[in-house]
Amino acid sequence: MHAEIVMIGTELLLGEIVDTNANRLALALRDIGLDLYYKTTVGDNLARITEVLDLALDRSDIIITSGGIGPTVDDVTRQAVADATGRKLVYSTELEAQIAARFNRFGRPMADNNKRQAYIPEGATPLTNPVGTAPCYLSEDVNGRGCIISLPGVPRELEHMMANTVSPLLIGRMGGIKVTRVRVLRTCAVGESNIDQGIGDLMTTGNPTVGLAAHIGQTDVRITAKADTDEEADTLVAGMEAKLRERLGVAVYGEGKVTVAEVVGDLMQGKSLKLGVVDTLTGGQLARDLVESGYSDLVATDLSPANLTEALKDSGADASNPPDVEVARSYAVSLAESVTPPDGIGLAMIGPFEESSTFIALNGPGEVCLFERSRNYQDTDYIRRWLVVQALDWIRRTLLGQMKSPVDWN
Repeated sequence: MHAEIVMIGTELLLGEIVDTNANRLALALRDIGLDLYYKTTVGDNLARITEVLDLALDRSDIIITSGGIGPTVDDVTRQAVADATGRKLVYSTELEAQIAARFNRFGRPMADNNKRQAYIPEGATPLTNPVGTAPCYLSEDVNGRGCIISLPGVPRELEHMMANTVSPLLIGRMGGIKVTRVRVLRTCAVGESNIDQGIGDLMTTGNPTVGLAAHIGQTDVRITAKADTDEEADTLVAGMEAKLRERLGVAVYGEGKVTVAEVVGDLMQGKSLKLGVVDTLTGGQLARDLVESGYSDLVATDLSPANLTEALKDSGADASNPPDVEVARSYAVSLAESVTPPDGIGLAMIGPFEESSTFIALNGPGEVCLFERSRNYQDTDYIRRWLVVQALDWIRRTLLGQMKSPVDWN
């Protein structure tokens, strides 16, 4: 058995609101172990909603809709569900009474247009909505293709209905809850394509499954396992995690939602090391990331990009304007050494120089390492974030004794 969700509302297609309901539904289905194969968004158009639902019934056992069951003219989900399941739309005096009672509790009469909400597909099972005026329902396809469960678009109502009515109903149809475990291994400084080359064969397994999600300078590796018990699911995840860690090695810096800045901060504090930083590339983002992660033993030296060339000249180097790449490279190393605190690490992130070259130099423990960034540097949020991740990962690998020189970060 697998599910499909259909999100209904033109406002979703126009980008006027963020579709948080799809996320709520997906998490609720995952929690009970019901596979979600498809998600479709469709506007408030009767023909298109009917077409989407008809296709969904052809390929899925359970279809859950969100939205379009209110009292207004553009709320056409009821009719679309009836058409797709091969049923007539009928009026329920029982539902009308429930809606009226709801308004009475509010201390106001029910408007005539609210009576539209008392129409449901013939033979459908009403699902009482105690936190809203829109009745929900489950409608079976007359040809036995599956069923459609229609829920409100109001997030509070949808969440209540899923937790208290729909999830128990689905668990009963499934013959019991299934356990789903998800674990995310976080890697950095290794491209998504390289991760894929290393673990591609493991991404074709059925249970557990392995998938990738790329971020700036980082790639998440997601393990998902399904089983009848917590113990079985945990065993499946652990077995796959061991294989992935063996292949990915030091590229894995943590799991879950941990950031590389938090990992570096913990390593620095565990070794009682201070960090000196001079940074003309990221606008101080690296230092902010570390401070926000809870690491405080940091000394930042202010050197703006505008003053970088002048500082090179003051250092006694024969600096051209812009400075020669070799001069800049040597200066990055000397800067890293100069900002290194006693019993600490020094980091210099400087540039861009000739042909947009940038340099990251790291001093200690042990030696000065140098990383030359690829060409075509641009002062963008993307590049700055990329450089922050690279520099933090360099510190991490150095502290772990896993730094190699030269380093291929691509």
